[in-house]
Amino acid sequence: MEGNPRAGSHPPDPRQGQPGGGRRSIRTVVLSAAALVALASLAIGVLWNSLGPPEGTASRGGSVMESARTGSELSPSAAEGPAIAGTISVAPELRGRVSDSDTLFIIARKGAGGIGPPFAVKRITGPHFPLEYRLGPGNVMMAGTAFEGDVHLSLRLSKSGAAGPGEPGDLEGEHPGQVPVGARGVNIVIARVR
Repeated sequence: MEGNPRAGSHPPDPRQGQPGGGRRSIRTVVLSAAALVALASLAIGVLWNSLGPPEGTASRGGSVMESARTGSELSPSAAEGPAIAGTISVAPELRGRVSDSDTLFIIARKGAGGIGPPFAVKRITGPHFPLEYRLGPGNVMMAGTAFEGDVHLSLRLSKSGAAGPGEPGDLEGEHPGQVPVGARGVNIVIARVR
């Protein structure tokens, strides 16, 4: 045993006799970590593009306040095809209830009386009134659905910013009767408190 320097020691590392053996495992770990980071970045990019932020919270060429104030479209697909356009205002007796943190929902429903699920919805954060709006093909709820026919338009100025049914304290308004897609000058007044 005296002649064997390895006697009683741990078994030899199989990589020790190979050039760069210890560096190879470090390189593998570093490359694996880099691949995971790249894959995570790709997944986040795909999710961000497919889900996207609510309109008025991010800008791709204009300021957030400008797009919210004017109701202008941020995506090119929304500018294509027929649209409904007009001005939204708030009744004088309710103007004191409007705040910069409110979220406006412009909702189009098919069918008489505005009953049924939303057909198209536009969300604007921090709107300033009077507000010129445009509701078009880019606002339909189900991709690939044609933006056509007659719709019932309603508005909800949400205090919480939550989509879904209105909550007490939200301000609301609606256009009387059906509106044909492509109509201009479809003005709506927010005139009641939920």
